[in-house]
Amino acid sequence: MPNILVSQDITMTLGVNGVLKIWDGSTAFFTLQQSTGQVNLLKTIRLENTTGSSVGVIYKGYNPFIHDFNAAGAFGNVFMGNNSGNFTMNSQASYNTGIGTYSLFSNTSGYHNTGLGYGSLFSNNTGVRNTAIGSSSSMVLRSGNENTSVGYYSLAGSSTGYNNTAIGSFSMTSWNNSGAYNNAVGSYSLYSISTGYRNNSMGYQSLYNNSTGRYNTAIGDQAMLNNTDGYENTSVGAFSLLSNISGLYNVAIGVSALFNNSIGIHNTAIGWDAGYNLTTGSNNIIIGSNAQPTSPTVSGQITLGGGFITQLRCNVTSITSLSDVRDKKNIQDLPLGLDLISKLRPRQFNWDKREWYDENISDGSKTQEAPTAGFIAQELDEVQTGAGAEWLNLVLKDNPEKWEATPGNLLPVIVKAIQELKAENDKLKQRQELLEETINTLKNQNAVNVSNERNSK
Repeated sequence: MPNILVSQDITMTLGVNGVLKIWDGSTAFFTLQQSTGQVNLLKTIRLENTTGSSVGVIYKGYNPFIHDFNAAGAFGNVFMGNNSGNFTMNSQASYNTGIGTYSLFSNTSGYHNTGLGYGSLFSNNTGVRNTAIGSSSSMVLRSGNENTSVGYYSLAGSSTGYNNTAIGSFSMTSWNNSGAYNNAVGSYSLYSISTGYRNNSMGYQSLYNNSTGRYNTAIGDQAMLNNTDGYENTSVGAFSLLSNISGLYNVAIGVSALFNNSIGIHNTAIGWDAGYNLTTGSNNIIIGSNAQPTSPTVSGQITLGGGFITQLRCNVTSITSLSDVRDKKNIQDLPLGLDLISKLRPRQFNWDKREWYDENISDGSKTQEAPTAGFIAQELDEVQTGAGAEWLNLVLKDNPEKWEATPGNLLPVIVKAIQELKAENDKLKQRQELLEETINTLKNQNAVNVSNERNSK
């Protein structure tokens, strides 16, 4: 009788087109076809629960390919892909899903993590409740928690960041990223984030260069593209606040609104291209399509409407401004009045703005038909300069190529001129009254004289 404990080789040779079959006479359980080399399992296959590298594991070559390793006390793990997961996780590592080569490869105690894609959550060891979908997504995350990354290389450089959401290829990719509570939607959005937090970006390359800036909201392609450390800005519209670097508290709504603002603060621009030319100015309000300030560096100015606005409408006819005596010093009577007003030259003219033409060269073809009334800035400036009263600010010359007039500043001078005219009129009235009194006296005296002459006869 042969010794069955002696090791032996068993060789089976299939003939051409032969089939190796295991069956019970009616049902096949296993077949091997010589012509194709294909093995067929015609029922089910049962593996033991994975307790280590040698139990319940399907290998691809020499690499673990499918397993559900759970340390003692752990449960709910599933891994699929070459070297997905590992066999050294501890009892805390539960409810992890890794699908893709090297997904969750370094996990030790992290739990409730999902990695889908090559290298997704590759470095995670203690992080929990992270979701990474896409090749190399969250690949260096080690201890960060509750992050969501979707897209190739999304959140790829964050190691300790938490509560971040990155959706789009290369979104929030910067290395050494430890920022928190950031949301990025769009390829390359928040690409350079490092320690910045609570930023929201949506759109291709939105907040691309932001590293330490915080509390920024950028919506639109390349919105706030160049911002690095500016914070608490809001930009809505493609290319809005694109050049902002360190500006603070700005609001830009509209395509290319505040496009060139770099370090200006507290600016608000609403409308297509609104405030496009502003660079370093601060505390400006600019409203209207293509509405622009007087100069790139002006501060403390309100601009309503672009070059094609011809009417300003409101339910009231005046604007209230601060005028409290407690906020004023060196109060004295205005020395300017009728003399200055008499030198002004009110004009009638037709608008023919240079910006209406290519290269700002007018040929007169777009001259408006309806005339209007007003002043010429250069003539106003000549009058105020001649009176030594440039402080009246009748002319804004921030932009040398486009002077602007502020005729409203003439109101106190006009009032003074009216008062001077009234004073002169009062004098004339007094003289007239005195003259009339004298005439009446003379008339009365003459009447008395005539009466006396008659009586004497």
